[in-house]
Amino acid sequence: MKKVHLICNAHIDPIWQWDWQEGASAALSTFRSAVELADEYDYIFCHNEVTLYRFVQEYAPELFERIRELVKAGKWHIMGGWYLQPDCNMPSGESFTRQILKGKQYFTEHFGVYPTTAINFDPFGHTKGLVQIIQKCGQDSYIFMRPSPSQLPLPSDQFIWKGFAGSQIKAVRASAYNTPLGKSAETIERRANNQEDGINCILWGVGNHGGGPSRKDLSDIRELMKKGDVEYVHSTPERFFAEIQPQAAFDRSLHISMPGCYTSMARVKRAHIKLENELYQAEKLCSAASLAKAMLYPAETLGSVTEDLLNAEFHDTLPGTCIESGEENALNYLKHGLLDAERLKTKAFFAMMNGQERAKEREYPIFIYNSQPYDMIENVECEFMLADQNYDENCVSHFRVYDGLGNAVRFQVIKEESNLNMDWRKRLLIEAPLKAFSLNRFSVYVDYAPPETDKRREEFVFDNGRKYVEIDPDTGLLKHYRINGVEFVNDGFSLVMCNDNADPWAMSASQLKGVGSNEIPFVLEKEPQGPFRGLSSVQVVENGDLCLAIEAFFVRENTRARILYKIYKNNDDIDIQVTLFMNEADRMVKLRVPTALTGFLVGQTAFGEDKLFTDGRENVSHRYVAVRNGNQSFAILNDCIYGSSYSNGNLYLNLVRGVTYCAHPISNRQLIPSDRYVKKVDQGQHDFHFRFTVANHGEVGALAQQFNQKPYALHAFPLEMEKTAPKSCQVLLNNRAITLEAMKRADRGEEYLLHLLNNAETKQQAVLTIGDAKITLSFEEYEIKTAVLRDGQLYENKNLML
Repeated sequence: MKKVHLICNAHIDPIWQWDWQEGASAALSTFRSAVELADEYDYIFCHNEVTLYRFVQEYAPELFERIRELVKAGKWHIMGGWYLQPDCNMPSGESFTRQILKGKQYFTEHFGVYPTTAINFDPFGHTKGLVQIIQKCGQDSYIFMRPSPSQLPLPSDQFIWKGFAGSQIKAVRASAYNTPLGKSAETIERRANNQEDGINCILWGVGNHGGGPSRKDLSDIRELMKKGDVEYVHSTPERFFAEIQPQAAFDRSLHISMPGCYTSMARVKRAHIKLENELYQAEKLCSAASLAKAMLYPAETLGSVTEDLLNAEFHDTLPGTCIESGEENALNYLKHGLLDAERLKTKAFFAMMNGQERAKEREYPIFIYNSQPYDMIENVECEFMLADQNYDENCVSHFRVYDGLGNAVRFQVIKEESNLNMDWRKRLLIEAPLKAFSLNRFSVYVDYAPPETDKRREEFVFDNGRKYVEIDPDTGLLKHYRINGVEFVNDGFSLVMCNDNADPWAMSASQLKGVGSNEIPFVLEKEPQGPFRGLSSVQVVENGDLCLAIEAFFVRENTRARILYKIYKNNDDIDIQVTLFMNEADRMVKLRVPTALTGFLVGQTAFGEDKLFTDGRENVSHRYVAVRNGNQSFAILNDCIYGSSYSNGNLYLNLVRGVTYCAHPISNRQLIPSDRYVKKVDQGQHDFHFRFTVANHGEVGALAQQFNQKPYALHAFPLEMEKTAPKSCQVLLNNRAITLEAMKRADRGEEYLLHLLNNAETKQQAVLTIGDAKITLSFEEYEIKTAVLRDGQLYENKNLML
């Protein structure tokens, strides 16, 4: 006899086709109705997400207290328990951890319970990295809905989902999360008849503005239960999972579904990436300053920034499938969080500067904080003002730069952000030797002498015997990138424009095979117009001891672009910056990189790495994609995108889609109105930043973090308010396959928590040192570990913690 666990819920998007205020209203009315029905019917209402409970707590406190009583009585079940249902592809592993643990804090504090089953019904695919995170955060099972069976066949809809480092959880794919209002019983019966014998679950309830259960639905289900041919029970996810023992297994990410979401609404995605980096770097600096007794740890403000980040990760805002007010809401959260994170980072920076020696005569001190746990040499840019305005064109500033030990340091004067044409504001690119997790001091001295001849030679080839880079002056495009004679980028590099449609999700069957068709390359604009009017089509803009920079201008239809190549002379890197002025609807813009290295394609995901599609299907990855051959990788690092694809030797980096806000395909109906203008997403200026590099594979994760969480550099004159500088609290790792993903003070107590990730597919060992404390940690492939600093000693904790 079949047994079906009926899980009553009301999936409510806090924001989607409506603004958050209307979402709050829907939550209040739905929760009120569920409470009233609990007094009349013997059923269990299940609901997740801190966000919606907070609406009730703030706007209807009496209703909130009634829900607390029903939870104690077992008639209301806290389901899922995350902060909200985020996108399940794009947040970092650290962000997913916060989604779970912030939810756990809230529900434990206010309801005294926490569920063991994670719930993400609505997101558009799920990274394999979730398995390890869910398990190490204390949950053991997962319910999802997408991708559908037609998008991703599974061995069974009940299976063991295997993740990184030997992690595994029970998982179930639901056929749907809701039922039509007033037709729940017949829908449940039909779904039950389509299920295999044994123990199953069915999710029911209307959701999104339709409430959860209705009186008619509950009455009809009561009658259905009397039929006797199927055993129906009102239940919870935990009760259901306790009764099943799946035998099938699946060990990959749950892809692919709605692949347009990896690119749509690019501004939100870039701001999300930036806030992730700013928050986790701010936590590191604040931890260092707090441990050095230089400042109190700002737990409350960092907690607020974390919540800004989590709210912006909602599965209709980060993927770009909401209306314009939803986009504005996400950007407001992200900008608010960025402002606070930047303030805290600067506060910690100045706290650690306290006690530094005052500047010597004619010295311009530059302080650079390296938040990585390894010593490194990095090209760092920093601006400063000369003491006075120099109007004398015959006697201009010349510089000398020294490190803290008085050693001369190589540098290059580059264009400052200001455009006042005078000798006053300056910007230096410094080849900075940086101590790990430390404040590093550099001294700039200025002399005045006649101007030197402009060294910007018109060079389009860089060749130092190891690294060969060629920019074609006739096309403005990267033609060759070689390291030690090995070609990594073939001729054919280009921006391309593709045909697309208005659908931000990209739901069609053809788009599951690839988003964007009929690509046409941008062409060099011989006489640049629009924002580039008056410039040469290809020109050298910097050429010194450290960097050769070349820019070129392109056009396709009504869209214009600038590509800036920064070819570093002291390492293997090329930075490529794209400034795009998008002015097209139903078009997609990509950066095409023809790769010469053969191997397989990988991309960073949440606390791990995914093997990516190479047949033209859309891929989603975090801060790098890489073509891997043995232990060597040609990696493209980024701080700006998630979407890419690969076909016929070409790696495509997706920049923007000129889609329409919330244009949802429904049957064969017209996608968007044709009798009026409707707003398009992502028109206007966009800036993207990539780094091409070649590295041993296990170190790519560290390079991507270094690219995203750059050393914090600031010209500042020390105040010398204290006699001695704060005692440095260095964090050191002796293995560059291991990254410091996060360091923060525990939310409760004085201990400090460090999340350490093995970025290699092989077992690794690392020694972690903080001050006089030291611990040796052993990692499985792509394993995330927690180290705890307590009372000057280091310990390992098996779980992820806050």
